[in-house]
Amino acid sequence: MESFLRASPTIRAALPEDFSDAERERFFDLVVAGGEVGGAVLATNIAEARILVMLIDAGIVCGIAALKRPRSSYRDKTSAKSETNLDAAAFPYELGYVYVLPSHQGKGYSHRLIAAALDHSDGVGVFATVRMDNGRMRATFEKAGFVAAGKTYPGRHQQAIGTLLRAAA
Repeated sequence: MESFLRASPTIRAALPEDFSDAERERFFDLVVAGGEVGGAVLATNIAEARILVMLIDAGIVCGIAALKRPRSSYRDKTSAKSETNLDAAAFPYELGYVYVLPSHQGKGYSHRLIAAALDHSDGVGVFATVRMDNGRMRATFEKAGFVAAGKTYPGRHQQAIGTLLRAAA
């Protein structure tokens, strides 16, 4: 009887243009599948990200994260709603689009995705937003050095959103 060892999933972090069109489309689809983000600027945000991170298992992208370059209008809106100073000089990047397929959840992959994204932050401050009822994701961000800041505000579907900050290294 032969036994086959399955290779563990790999993490790939690269510039958006270093991924194929199909990989970027898969990234887009997984952001949408996560159900947290919508809007017409998603494709642009992906293309303009500082770094995209993908969890790849048996040739299939099963998890994602991005170190984004938030637009000033989004930054200003988030800053005002959360009553948090998200100055671009102090926090030039936003960590977001963290999503792992249900079949791969509970295995610590979100920690690996976040760590890989933060490896490309150049030691500067990073902010993130998270649904307050998503305790697992909040804990994952906290383990990566993020702390809650400001006040919560209503997001999509009126869910409470919190802002998290990770100071410059």
